[in-house]
Amino acid sequence: MSFPDIDSTLVTVGAPVEGGCCWTNFSDSPTFPTSATTTLGTGWESLGDLSENGYTEQKQATAQDFKGWHGSVVLSVLDEEKYLYKLEFIEVNRGAVAKVRHGVGNVQVDSDGNPIQISGKPGQNKPIPLVVDELESNGWLRRTVIKKAMINSFDDVPHQKGSLMVYGMTFTAIEVDGSAFETYRAQPASA
Repeated sequence: MSFPDIDSTLVTVGAPVEGGCCWTNFSDSPTFPTSATTTLGTGWESLGDLSENGYTEQKQATAQDFKGWHGSVVLSVLDEEKYLYKLEFIEVNRGAVAKVRHGVGNVQVDSDGNPIQISGKPGQNKPIPLVVDELESNGWLRRTVIKKAMINSFDDVPHQKGSLMVYGMTFTAIEVDGSAFETYRAQPASA
């Protein structure tokens, strides 16, 4: 029996694009990309490679249920909806990555952008934009643009022999212009 409505080309596995997969911008008013192929403009800094876990998008929703006299739910009203993004940055000695984790005001970099001093002054983390590019296994480019993301949790950083130091963070996407994020897809131009 055949199933003509099933199309295996619509199934995909995400993978990083060549040359980096995640960017941020520390300026007050960055220009955001509006397609999967738009070149990132001035001020965008690479956050380098992510761990082998890639990144995870999570949608959370809570609702208030109302029951009738007989005890069954008769109405459910959505109270809250939010998007969380979990990223694990492995290039912990990249200046932009240190600034994301510790806050721009807590990181001093040299002329090559390498962190030379990191301070632990609280309250330095501010919302930042994130752009994540990936290559779907079907050959399409996928770009997720989060215009405003705030870190809501930090993973522990292992400092053990034989363990990779990783800056794992979970970000809450904050709504900008009515949307928490935009995802763009495009077929890449042939080489």
